[in-house]
Amino acid sequence: MILSIPYQAFEVGNIHITPFQMDRFGKTIARLSYKDHSIDFQDVSILSPPLTVLDYHPETSRLRLDLSDHHMFQVKINTLHDYLISTIYVHQQSFLNQKNRSYDFVKRLFYFLLDGSVLSLFIYPTVQVKKQNGTHCTISDLKKGDVIRCVIRLQGISQIINKGELRLRLHHSVPSTWLISSS
Repeated sequence: MILSIPYQAFEVGNIHITPFQMDRFGKTIARLSYKDHSIDFQDVSILSPPLTVLDYHPETSRLRLDLSDHHMFQVKINTLHDYLISTIYVHQQSFLNQKNRSYDFVKRLFYFLLDGSVLSLFIYPTVQVKKQNGTHCTISDLKKGDVIRCVIRLQGISQIINKGELRLRLHHSVPSTWLISSS
């Protein structure tokens, strides 16, 4: 069982970010943690609202979900992105070993999970989805219009070198997914 924060209780101001370090897999990552008066998580696990599947592309492991019916969750994810950009911008010497870069420069470094009201999560095609009747299917079995809930685990910000340029990505996983209703 993974202890997670319901999206309604998730507060961006409780997120803390560490400087970039090499992890055991050789990735350079700035870890995220979540601390408030009652909990202290070494990563940020959020229980999503019920979200409608737009599509899944197994070749890229990209699941796209519609957030248009969940404005509060969408605002919180956007606020998280803004917070991460601002933190890196303000502390760019510590995070990027650079200074005097513009806010827009730092913003362009990021690949984001959210595009308008569409949330993209990257999940392997074989990951199991729990159904209401106790059986399972895989992520690749999901169809447009299916409604799921999931735990989104945000571990940190990864540095990626793409075509010789530094890019930043919110490093995440989806450890649990439930099919709420089929289309």
